[in-house]
Amino acid sequence: MKGKVAMLLAVVLIISMLLSACGGAATKAPEPTKAAAAPTKAPATEAPAKKGGVLRMLTWEGYAPEELVQKFTDQTGIKVEITYIGDNNELIAKMAATKGKGFDLVSPTLNYVITAQKEFGIYQPIDMSRVNTKLFNPTYLKSITEQATLDGKVYALPFVWGTTAMIVNTEKAPDAGETYLDLCDPKYKGRVTYRAKYDTLYMFAYALGMDPAEAVKSEDEYRKVMYKVRDKLIECKPIVRTYWDSRQQLEELVTKEEVWLGTSWDAIAWTLSVKDPKFKYAVPKEGAVGWYDTFAISAGAENLDAAYEWINFIMQPENAAVIINQTGYQTASEGAAELASPELAKVVKETLPPEKMANIKWYFPLPPYARDIEAEVLEQVKAAKSK
Repeated sequence: MKGKVAMLLAVVLIISMLLSACGGAATKAPEPTKAAAAPTKAPATEAPAKKGGVLRMLTWEGYAPEELVQKFTDQTGIKVEITYIGDNNELIAKMAATKGKGFDLVSPTLNYVITAQKEFGIYQPIDMSRVNTKLFNPTYLKSITEQATLDGKVYALPFVWGTTAMIVNTEKAPDAGETYLDLCDPKYKGRVTYRAKYDTLYMFAYALGMDPAEAVKSEDEYRKVMYKVRDKLIECKPIVRTYWDSRQQLEELVTKEEVWLGTSWDAIAWTLSVKDPKFKYAVPKEGAVGWYDTFAISAGAENLDAAYEWINFIMQPENAAVIINQTGYQTASEGAAELASPELAKVVKETLPPEKMANIKWYFPLPPYARDIEAEVLEQVKAAKSK
């Protein structure tokens, strides 16, 4: 994803829209198009017929809020069964084990879509005639579908985007957050947490002056970069209190002040900051790591009608806005960003201004050998004994 100009422009646009709607954007938002100027309510459509059945989703925490699941079931008669994932490798493993059987709709991160499809054939092409494309930000839709196209067929639609950087307790660690290497500073021993996942590998690679997005083009070069990161993480292991795996776990570690700094998805840090401003989303000089999660339909889907019903339901701006306001995640729904709370918009403006947006290091496509190298490195880091 790194270097996708269309993606970056779209992200800047949506942030600008969000901020201007809440008073005082860092840059003037573009003049609204006819579509953008329209009311933020979903296009008038007839109420869908009650279809019944079950929609089985494989997705991330926060992407299917309970109130929206209930609303969807009330409107369509379709029940929803959700399986949550902690990372993309878990998603791919679950899908590959059954060729997608057992799930209808999944939310892989964009850079995993085509590589996983080539290797495992776990998705099926999107039938664009069944998608209400007017609900999507057109720039997002064009950029993501182009990157999710294989042999002329589209395999994913844009859904949620965000960044990963650091969360800092500014009362306990006021000087932290300038670099990811703060996560190795001995003065924070026992007060640091991060995910033992791929995003942490990328952060440390950039902090050590290496470019994993370039190195991944060569298996040998990528191994060299990841081994250097591995050695650094093992060296810093005595500083770490624990590795976090879920949003709930990180929130508890931070709010109970068991940790003072760590890696964090922006939505977690932003929502905690709204509740207590001492918690800050800090984007170090190396830049945040950026990601884009998608809608993809399983090759083994048994309820295609339900999958398309959910996509067209959740992308209605008033529904997508629930995800924004409850979790802090941003979406590709046209008009939903304008419904974000003023408190959230203020935090976004302060911690992710245009200059930091311009320095986002977007996730990059991972060939199979890269996933294997990352898994090997992470296992070695977790297995290593603290010195």
